[in-house]
Amino acid sequence: MEIRRNGSEIVITGNIKNTADYQMIKDNVNACIQGGSKSIIVKTPESFSMTSSVIGFFIKVIFQDKVPINVYVKDDRLYSLLEDLNLIETFKVQKY
Repeated sequence: MEIRRNGSEIVITGNIKNTADYQMIKDNVNACIQGGSKSIIVKTPESFSMTSSVIGFFIKVIFQDKVPINVYVKDDRLYSLLEDLNLIETFKVQKY
């Protein structure tokens, strides 16, 4: 997995699958917040899954830090996972 960050947009290439991936995502999201971002866009053009630690972290950012996260997904399996977990509205999930 690789991450590119441009302002408040984070693009995650590859599949999100382990704690090292979670830590990279967390570090990049926190850098956006510390940089003053009022909302964050996370694009996942390739990932078909998302670990529970990433999901929990995103929920913490949204509800505790009060920074909205918009998640853009390409893979139907990831969209279905987020839909099954009732996170479409929370993460403002959109297919692209």
